[in-house]
Amino acid sequence: MKPVVGWILFFVCALIFAIVVDKGVTHIGIPDYIWLSVNLTLFVYLLGRYVGRPMAAFLDSRREGIAEDLANARRQLEEADSLHAEVSRRLAEVEEEVTQLKDRAVVDAAAEEAEIAEQTKGDEERFLQRVNDEISRREAETRERLAQDTADLTAQLARELLEREMTDDDRRRVFERSLAAMQGLKGKE
Repeated sequence: MKPVVGWILFFVCALIFAIVVDKGVTHIGIPDYIWLSVNLTLFVYLLGRYVGRPMAAFLDSRREGIAEDLANARRQLEEADSLHAEVSRRLAEVEEEVTQLKDRAVVDAAAEEAEIAEQTKGDEERFLQRVNDEISRREAETRERLAQDTADLTAQLARELLEREMTDDDRRRVFERSLAAMQGLKGKE
């Protein structure tokens, strides 16, 4: 009912306009202002029906497409914001983990340094002990060899001295004393 009232109202407006511009001409016995009103109303009706409806349908579908695209864009924006928040959170976690790893590495390095220093000190002490032991051993060997060489040299010098300066009488006395000392040792046993 509303469309019919609308077209009647449109026809009346067109009729009023045509009457205002009428020059009093008629065709087929019908005045021009009626032809003009009917033609304009029929033209606008046909234009609305065959051009307006498809255009309205196209615009409606386009509006729906735009609304759908807008909804998709909003959804994608929300997903992007969510993803951004997730990436930011993970990045913060990674940065925290890197900081912890750095701190742990510093602590481990200090502990390793202390352990290496302690081990080096122990190795140094053991090395010095081995060196001191070797020095002591060689010193003892040298003293022993020196004592042996000294004893040999002293004995040789004593023999040479005794051979040179000892008389037969001195030899006989030494022999008798040695024999007496041996006999004294036999009696104590």
